[in-house]
Amino acid sequence: MTDRDYGFPFPPYSIQNEFMNSLYDTLSKGKIGIFESPTGTGKSLSIICGSLRWLKDHDQDELNKMEKPSKLKKKGGGEKSQEDNNNQEPDWLQSFKVTNKIEQQKETLRKERRNELKRRIQYAKQLEESKASFILGENDSSSLRWKKRHKMNNDGLKNKKKINEEDDNEFLLDEYTSDNDEDEHDKMKLKSNDNSNLSKEVRELLAKLEPTKQTPFDIQEQEDEEEDEQLKIYYTSRTHSQLSQFIHEVNKTMYSENIWTIPLGSRKNTCIHKDIKKLKSVQRMNEACLELQKNSNSTLKCPHLPSKTEKNQWNTFRDHALAKVRDIEDLVQVGEKMGICPYYGSRHALRPAQLVVLPYQHLLHANTRESLGISLKNNIVIIDEAHNLIETITSIHTVTLTYHQTHMAFQQLGTYLKKYRNRLLGKNIAYIRQIVHIIKALIKLLEPTPCDEKKEDKVMGVNEFVHLLNIDHMNMFKIEKYLKQSHLARKLNGFMDKELLKNQQQQQTNTNTTLMPTLTIIESFLLTLTNPDKDGRIVINYSEKENNPEIKYMLLNPAEVFQPIVNDAKSIILAGGTMEPISDFINILLHNTSSSQIDRLSCGHIIPPNNMAVMSIDTGPSGKPFLFRYDNRKDEKLMDEVGQTIINLCNVIPGGVVCFFSSFTYLEQVYQRWNTYQHNNGHTRLTLIERKKKVFKEPRDSNQVETTLRDYAMHIDKSGGALLLCVVNGKMSEGINFSDQLGRGVIMIGLPFANRGSIELQEKIKYANEMNPNQLDAGNEYYENLCMRGVNQSIGRAIRHKNDYATIILLDQRYSHTRIRNKLPGWIGNHVDHCEKFNVAMGNTIRFFKQFR
Repeated sequence: MTDRDYGFPFPPYSIQNEFMNSLYDTLSKGKIGIFESPTGTGKSLSIICGSLRWLKDHDQDELNKMEKPSKLKKKGGGEKSQEDNNNQEPDWLQSFKVTNKIEQQKETLRKERRNELKRRIQYAKQLEESKASFILGENDSSSLRWKKRHKMNNDGLKNKKKINEEDDNEFLLDEYTSDNDEDEHDKMKLKSNDNSNLSKEVRELLAKLEPTKQTPFDIQEQEDEEEDEQLKIYYTSRTHSQLSQFIHEVNKTMYSENIWTIPLGSRKNTCIHKDIKKLKSVQRMNEACLELQKNSNSTLKCPHLPSKTEKNQWNTFRDHALAKVRDIEDLVQVGEKMGICPYYGSRHALRPAQLVVLPYQHLLHANTRESLGISLKNNIVIIDEAHNLIETITSIHTVTLTYHQTHMAFQQLGTYLKKYRNRLLGKNIAYIRQIVHIIKALIKLLEPTPCDEKKEDKVMGVNEFVHLLNIDHMNMFKIEKYLKQSHLARKLNGFMDKELLKNQQQQQTNTNTTLMPTLTIIESFLLTLTNPDKDGRIVINYSEKENNPEIKYMLLNPAEVFQPIVNDAKSIILAGGTMEPISDFINILLHNTSSSQIDRLSCGHIIPPNNMAVMSIDTGPSGKPFLFRYDNRKDEKLMDEVGQTIINLCNVIPGGVVCFFSSFTYLEQVYQRWNTYQHNNGHTRLTLIERKKKVFKEPRDSNQVETTLRDYAMHIDKSGGALLLCVVNGKMSEGINFSDQLGRGVIMIGLPFANRGSIELQEKIKYANEMNPNQLDAGNEYYENLCMRGVNQSIGRAIRHKNDYATIILLDQRYSHTRIRNKLPGWIGNHVDHCEKFNVAMGNTIRFFKQFR
């Protein structure tokens, strides 16, 4: 084991050293790593210290390479002898030498620019440390300029209503003429190039060997326009709070002093425009922001966006953004003090940044990466909380479209055409007619029918669906290009909002509502029709949505979306507290990657072995078998047996107990049975449970989750015990910390298998079999893994630090099967005590908690 110092903020445990060493080696070899480390083992700090130490070493190696050429002086001979030698050399060798010289000049310029940037950032840091009100003082000329600009914009906003009423061209589409698959400029370049018959790669190589076309002055000018890209680590996680926590952990380490870090967020989290911030929809915020930027009236443009001539304002923001390790809230404060948009300011700081912290959506969606200027080429990608990565990718690229949305989009486009038809130039009318034709076909397909003429649900490939709509003669790629370049959806949404505002003013109402951006949703759906036929399915749902049927494009192949990230990145790390079952990552997400390119590490827990008791129980107190298959979940005697089991366990488990059910429906069935059925003694099982622990239920409404958790915790503090009934894959099964008294016991009732009758699930199982023809029953493996990921996340809610202790109880005979047990996290699965009878489990539980009294 290496003695490399990772700068861990305190003496690391052996498993933390193991994690950091493995991480460092994986990054050094440019491989893909799947790393599992239980919550409470310092996973985040291990990721930070391991990866940033590697980055520091890599930067030092690159610096050493840059300094070597300057140390190599000419040996003997003067300029004349060198010139004579050059005259005798072939042209291609002289060309190579000149090219090499230019590359050295580039390296020198990069080094100078980086040193200059270091000085600027250091100066910004000193300003912040020396002044309470940093960046803009009262007498600062830039502050006065911004105050003047704010006043000008605010005055303009007061007149916005009047100006908009006079300018009815605000939402008119620009002339659209481009129908070509290639840019005309590129075509002309090819025609004028004598080498156009050569391959693209050869032409690029020849272009690089033309030294006379690029001088050091040109290089300087080019790099002034585009800063040198730094090798980066892109760190992404699931939620905004997890990203903030990661930033907090970085600040605990020695790397926080020298690492240039920038967080990326949506406009919802970073916009500082007072009017746009009031909008509730992220989609509306995006559209309003873009419309402000395109407004021809300068007094209506966003006051927080410096013009091109004020580039120094962006640079100053960049310097302060990188001066400290900040989370999104900190970055917003910088933007507010400077009067500069943090959303776009963070993009300006992206190129020189070394650590970029961003949410899943920004990384996993190709169009979003492109719009933000994110380049993964030869950079490091770390995806934390990666256990649901496959489902996340699938969800991001799945689009649902309802009958009501298509009908509304048709009406909105009709209103728009009525206003602008005679003023639309170029091919706008032709393309809008095609889009209207497609929408009419969707309406006809989805239109609800009388009850006695019910339509059957359907599932099909993209090609079959396009043929069904009778739009297979249309070029969907050209329509995709038109929608992107014309910004039709954004123009239409802005126009309809304005029309709604006019109507409200005429009717003297102020409901402060906006219309649904339906064409945006339809645009997203139409873009999916350009995907390869094998990668997705179209699901048409009539039965469950009788009054509002829907069409869903369902992505089946997340590997196709993830592969560009694999191709570009130097190394990828998938990390989580519970990554098992790992086979899905290998067989589905990374099936194009050689197994030799994948490193795996599963760490144990840092708690002592006697701080955890894991038991699988086959039968209840009366001897009834625990087998929670779908067909016997309505068995009332089984519900009673579960109730009596929980009564007994609550009598011996102190503090809080968290109990997980397979679904909200089953939870309600069991709860109703416990609450209504009375035993011979006249008491319900719910009454008997609450004698020992007050019962709380996870609410369906996510807005009430925080209140329920607070009440649960307060009751434990006051009375010493409570029982929380939760649902696997619900809000309380991920990201919630049931440490110490909040979770002394976790009970898993059954195996939460998804409904196999679902059309969507059947297609995914079928696809898994097709993708892995050499693997026996790959579809069933996928089905089991889907279930076990939910189990693993739920039972991982307890034992959150080295001194914590808890019991994990698995109620179902199938947990004793080797196939199922092997899909549990190693730190749990290797310690399962199989109890055939309930009294054995009760004895084990009593002895376990007796040691902590």
